[in-house]
Amino acid sequence: MKCRQFIVVLLLLLGTSVLLLPSCKKDNSQNSSPDPDVSNKVKDSAWMYAREFYLWYDHLPHSFNPQSYSDPNAIMEAIRAYSIEPGFSAPVDKWSFGIKRSEWDDVSSGISGDFGLSIFFNSNNDLRVSYVEPASPAGAAGITRSWRIMSVNNDANINTEDATISRISAAVFNSASTAFVFRRPDNTDTAITLTAASYREQPVLLDTIYTVGAKKVGYMVYNSFLGDTAAVKSEFDSLFNNFSSAGI
Repeated sequence: MKCRQFIVVLLLLLGTSVLLLPSCKKDNSQNSSPDPDVSNKVKDSAWMYAREFYLWYDHLPHSFNPQSYSDPNAIMEAIRAYSIEPGFSAPVDKWSFGIKRSEWDDVSSGISGDFGLSIFFNSNNDLRVSYVEPASPAGAAGITRSWRIMSVNNDANINTEDATISRISAAVFNSASTAFVFRRPDNTDTAITLTAASYREQPVLLDTIYTVGAKKVGYMVYNSFLGDTAAVKSEFDSLFNNFSSAGI
């Protein structure tokens, strides 16, 4: 039920963007700044749909001012605070969001605009790269899985405290540019500054065949359900044909 409610809010916000944003078409002979009236209509519509379809709609205050927020996503993040449930000491909604239709089209087709790497803590003070998208800025820089992150934006304080995790997460996942120092497996360090850019994700990050005793085992890493479905199907066909030919 809750997941369904979140999806309804998202789709209606997408529809609002489709209806209202085209009137912001750029005119090269005029100032290209967004029309504040149109922007406010988008925000008001996002708030209207949230009050109608958000799972905790009856918790939302009438005094809420959607126009004080930067965009529909900021509105959705703000109303999470009202997702109060008995028995919980904090709001329970951590996932609702709003997005423009054009941005959603990119996301759903597998186009990202970030550094293209993910991270994990191997231990309390040992932060590692868990995977890298091949076509991403991180992939182009030659960064690979298992590299250790020694510093982020010249801050070598790496640990699993909440404040540190928040700082690192913001720098890795929500920044336009971040300076890293990585330690390679040969214990040499390299400084790399990554700048976020758009690229197409590769859903199948890895495939290989292992020989285990007298048997062959096919292994694949399927990283995302997003992307061009025809291209993904073609890649799957090729992958499983290879597995079959190898006799796994």
